[in-house]
Amino acid sequence: MRAPRLPWTARLRRTPGLRPGLVTPLLVGTFVGCSLDGFLFNHRATDAYQLPGNTISANLIEPVTLRSGDNTLYGFWVGSAGGRPGITAIYFHGNKHDIDQYWDRVMFLHDAGINVFVFDYRGFGRSEGTPTEAGLYADAEAALAYVLSRPGVSPDSIGLYGYSLGNVPSIYLAAERFDPLFLMAESPFAAANSLTQASLALNLPPGWLTDGRFDNVAEIRKIRAPLLLLHGEDDDFVRYRDNGRVVFENAPDPKQLKLVPGAVHDDVPQKMGLDVYRAAILQWIDQSIAPGP
Repeated sequence: MRAPRLPWTARLRRTPGLRPGLVTPLLVGTFVGCSLDGFLFNHRATDAYQLPGNTISANLIEPVTLRSGDNTLYGFWVGSAGGRPGITAIYFHGNKHDIDQYWDRVMFLHDAGINVFVFDYRGFGRSEGTPTEAGLYADAEAALAYVLSRPGVSPDSIGLYGYSLGNVPSIYLAAERFDPLFLMAESPFAAANSLTQASLALNLPPGWLTDGRFDNVAEIRKIRAPLLLLHGEDDDFVRYRDNGRVVFENAPDPKQLKLVPGAVHDDVPQKMGLDVYRAAILQWIDQSIAPGP
């Protein structure tokens, strides 16, 4: 039985302070020649966004700047074109470069008829600063505060969607700061160590690559939002058995798993079929809106 949803004023978590956690850029020997930064923060600066392949009406796309600590972050508010204009998803993108790399994902969500807010973490795209684990959490809080400040946005209508690295800040928010309407996790890793072991095919001791936690499993146990987890069955970068499965098993109910045959790390929507993908998202949103028994 699903527990009754809290009034929105009770859904803002008030845990004081950000947990410390810093990425330590260690070299993993000359035979590996890489560091955790290369795995988690594959960021790149840009002077302008191109929004490649954009099909969203220009009048629905609003450039946004917001402050996170001493840094200015850049993003876009994309208004609904109908369907479910009262629902907003904050999209937390993966580790590559900037918003442009994920604009197709924004279009997929926009086609579901909801509002979408997407932004670059510090050090990514046009956003200022240097990425760190603590910085991800601070940037996520700043993004949430911005969306909550928008006229006409109800706190009870905000959901969180994380992809790959983006699950770290989205799951953190749902665990520590805010009870969203829904939480969607696509291709999440369990923790930094499980990601690097899977990617390097090495049996590394915990903490050898980083002092950062990036611990989605520990955080997912604390959420109270309905969780939809999507993962590619053939993901050879973030293997399901070591990552998505572990995250899902540690999450409380209500939850649902979509394990996608033939999908790797970056093509879950396409392998599902975009219509099926959007239908799954809308079904989960509608179930999240419906009152519990």
